[in-house]
Amino acid sequence: MGAGRDMQRILLADDDPDSLEGLCTLLTSWGYEVGTAPDGRAALDKVGEFRPSVVVTDVVMPVLNGLELLEAVRRQEPELPVIVMTGHGGLETHHHAVAGGAFGYLAKPVDTAKLKSLLASAVADGGARPA
Repeated sequence: MGAGRDMQRILLADDDPDSLEGLCTLLTSWGYEVGTAPDGRAALDKVGEFRPSVVVTDVVMPVLNGLELLEAVRRQEPELPVIVMTGHGGLETHHHAVAGGAFGYLAKPVDTAKLKSLLASAVADGGARPA
């Protein structure tokens, strides 16, 4: 994101168009190149072509939910950091995300300072530090 470096790519997966648009605008303002997907299946399909530095996914989505996406990404790209966010989760969802190898977990509405910090760490660490 600095001069002379490639722009980091973030892939956002969320079935709520308003949430997706708001996060896309925010991440773009932070200097990231952002790709979006309306569900986990579309996000998984985009991983190979978009080549994101980080995936940020909602949990509750149609077709393939965020925890299923996390599992699929772990199989396909084991080093790719995945940040899981949800407005519907509790301790069980958090446990599944962490056990599944999520880099981070955020409750909605998203704390933007925490998201910014997690993204910076994920990009710097390349996925080496789970949640």
